[in-house]
Amino acid sequence: MNPTRCARGRLRSRSLLLIWVTILAGALVPARVDAQKFSDAQLRVNFLLNFMRFTTWPPAPPGSADKALELCVLSLGDPFEGALASIDGEQAAGHRISVRNQIRAAQAGTCSLLYVPDASLPRLADARDAIGSRPVLIVGESETILDRGGMIGLRGLDRRLSFVVNLGVARRAGLNFAPQMLHAAAEVLP
Repeated sequence: MNPTRCARGRLRSRSLLLIWVTILAGALVPARVDAQKFSDAQLRVNFLLNFMRFTTWPPAPPGSADKALELCVLSLGDPFEGALASIDGEQAAGHRISVRNQIRAAQAGTCSLLYVPDASLPRLADARDAIGSRPVLIVGESETILDRGGMIGLRGLDRRLSFVVNLGVARRAGLNFAPQMLHAAAEVLP
């Protein structure tokens, strides 16, 4: 492989990551704050917030109440060490975000975004049954989620966080992503 091409690829990857971290940092903190000062949990929470901000859900049926977007965590514990509280009440897609931590699989159908830690992957099939055909953005702690019908998998490599998007699965669920988000992804699967 051409060493120059590899160097350009690494530079492009780092540039895209810097752009995404800048978007994340600008969404929640002053621009001068170093992104490395975020804890791992807070960085993952910021990614989730921006996933919600850069996702378009299908319009609600006529007559349905204008409700908050629910960010749910399919977990028995708190994988975010309390950091989710920082985005409860924030805005995305013109709606208030409501955070629900530690939900059961049967409750997943009411979520807008369902975050699935790797430890909860065995419960995902039951959650998908509860979701049915509803447009729920399923995000996983790792890329393992993509093999199980998830739309976004976080990727941690060399102490850096990025993400992979399964665009086909998301579109079949009626979800669309802003071009900025797709451009910031480490990989977009068709």
